[in-house]
Amino acid sequence: MKKYLLSAAVLTASGAAAYAGGPVAPAPEPVLAPVVQPVAPTFGAWQGGYVGGNLNWGKNPISGFLDDPDGASGALRGGYDWQSGRTVMGLGAEYDFGKLKGNNAAGAASSVGKAATVYGRLGYDAGPWLPYALAGYTWADGQSGGADTNLDGYTLGLGVERKFNDRWSGYAEYNYTDFGNVAAFGGSKVETQKVKLGVNFKF
Repeated sequence: MKKYLLSAAVLTASGAAAYAGGPVAPAPEPVLAPVVQPVAPTFGAWQGGYVGGNLNWGKNPISGFLDDPDGASGALRGGYDWQSGRTVMGLGAEYDFGKLKGNNAAGAASSVGKAATVYGRLGYDAGPWLPYALAGYTWADGQSGGADTNLDGYTLGLGVERKFNDRWSGYAEYNYTDFGNVAAFGGSKVETQKVKLGVNFKF
């Protein structure tokens, strides 16, 4: 009889606990939403073709001239770059359609301009930046005191290009061209120094 009474008490207590809500289950762990990291802009590889142009200022320091040829000008350029790792190598060409004007030792008008350059360049991929060096050959028209002459010589340069996005970039560049000693300029050495600011479009 006692056994039956004990069983009934246990069942009654269990029912009361169930009615009251039963044992309290542990609260579930909160689920945290993943943190979205901002995506940095991608600039893509430097490899590919490009066309562009620049505005530049140049000077021809010629010994004995009363007024060295100088002035502002504009140029168009195009080329193609290849990339291996962080090394960028390219070939290109530029045509500068302006003239640097001055006066020779006798006070007669002189000029150097309409210069065409072919060049190779070597650069380092630093993300959106591309510091580079270039070397090439330049042909130009020269005129001094009514005497016309053809000029040609080597060109060296340093520059840095910066991508704005996958298509557009801007660059700053310094060029030095040595045309050697030119008879039409009194046998003086003719050289050109130019600073350029330009943009390129990659395709």
